[in-house]
Amino acid sequence: MIFDRSPLPRLFVSRLLATGLFALTGLLLTVTVQAATLNVAVSIPPQAHFVETIGGEHVDVQVMVPANAEPVTYEPTPRQMTSLSRAELYFSIGVPFEKGWLPRFRSANPEMTVIDTVATIERRAMVAHAGHGHDEHDRDAVDETARDPHVWLSPPLVRLQAETIRDALIDAAPEQAADFHRGYRQLAEQINTLDTAILDALSGIDPDARRFLVFHPAFGYFGATYGLEQMPIEVEGKEPGPRELARIIEQARDHHIRVIFIEPQFAQGAARTIAREIDGEVLTLDPLARDWPAGMRAIAATLAEALEPSTPATDTNHEGHEH
Repeated sequence: MIFDRSPLPRLFVSRLLATGLFALTGLLLTVTVQAATLNVAVSIPPQAHFVETIGGEHVDVQVMVPANAEPVTYEPTPRQMTSLSRAELYFSIGVPFEKGWLPRFRSANPEMTVIDTVATIERRAMVAHAGHGHDEHDRDAVDETARDPHVWLSPPLVRLQAETIRDALIDAAPEQAADFHRGYRQLAEQINTLDTAILDALSGIDPDARRFLVFHPAFGYFGATYGLEQMPIEVEGKEPGPRELARIIEQARDHHIRVIFIEPQFAQGAARTIAREIDGEVLTLDPLARDWPAGMRAIAATLAEALEPSTPATDTNHEGHEH
């Protein structure tokens, strides 16, 4: 048997080499792109909007507390813990969920860097039941666990958080700094537009009607930013007892309050009881929407419709009269 020992045709060899080099280049490019993507974890859905807007295609964001869950009591699933083990950054925001779980997250992933996005923000004291708040002039006397974590409900405070997020992303991936600066400017523009829109939406509310009754005291920063005052029913995760409930009902009547605002993440029994007693209604405000600008606009629109005396409260989130 005679074997053909002649060299391979040159054209075939060049095509083979070209194909191999092309495939190798594609593989290296894929590895480079994958390596450039930062695995990031956040506590609540609105943070995902902040990080994704700034980080763009360079971040893959995992939310630990789903939008329909209550951040005080939520426990991560095994799948979430497995995914968290691959996270390079964790952006904390001060919600109670983090107090119990952040130490465990650090133990499960020692290489993960935790960034406190509210480190530059002076947080308010959580108010007590309606009419009984902490003295805002005595902030140092308030225990850190009693600080109000709902800083994402004030656009000016979100701007401060955005700066922290931008800087942390640049530290983690300096080669993408230009894109992170661009994403920050995009978020800053969203914040400015949203701030103006909320001011416009709430401008028609009478100064004497700017107090509202809410189940969970989540809207302190929102109220302080836009000249409103919340009167919470629940505080520190506890519903009021019969005596406290009677006092809240009396205050609601004194202030001619006919609307009680609830959040979908919390129990609503006490709110409905008060609504029946004051012949009022229950409306929903959701502070945990992942689409943060849309969620904030919805909060402002619902409050404006309910508090403006010339407009009846007929929001799409209306739960109906409780007689």
